[in-house]
Amino acid sequence: MDTEYTPFDLNRMFLGDEFSMLFIAEILVRTAIMYLSALVIVRFIGKRGLGQLSPFEYLVVIAMGSAVGDPMFYPDVPLVHGIAVLTTIVLLEKALVNATERSTAVEHFVESVPAMLVRDGELIEDALRRESLNKDELFAHLRQHGIANLSEVHLAFLEPSGAISVFRRDRYDPSLDGRGESTLPQIVS
Repeated sequence: MDTEYTPFDLNRMFLGDEFSMLFIAEILVRTAIMYLSALVIVRFIGKRGLGQLSPFEYLVVIAMGSAVGDPMFYPDVPLVHGIAVLTTIVLLEKALVNATERSTAVEHFVESVPAMLVRDGELIEDALRRESLNKDELFAHLRQHGIANLSEVHLAFLEPSGAISVFRRDRYDPSLDGRGESTLPQIVS
């Protein structure tokens, strides 16, 4: 970067080097057009795309944000380019959704599958490692489900969305009492 500038120059930080009210007006129009285009395209995605996000859907959101953002305030990025990118992203997402409905192999690649983390009060350490989840993070999720001890858990799964679903034991089993590990944090006073 050859251009010299004064650090923390509030005028440059807030207004830029070449402030123009006309360009500010253009930014407002560009933003409105890209927002309305994104709204139409998101409506095309449907309700399924608006629920909890899988890793693939998260990537789509990031790509859409970039596609929408640049044409809003870069004068050298035409609106039609942003709309074309946005439309392509959504069409690819729709094609991949259709492919996942037709092929379980594609579905497992794109969406992943739930990973069992706890079975009958026992941690599945290999699954925790594969999913890059440590025991403290799992225990925090279990506490949010009201679980104070692993022996209360029949099954726990890490879902593709990142949520953890928990199935409690159906009935009391005294043989498991005291065997499970506490999920409660060690409070240091």
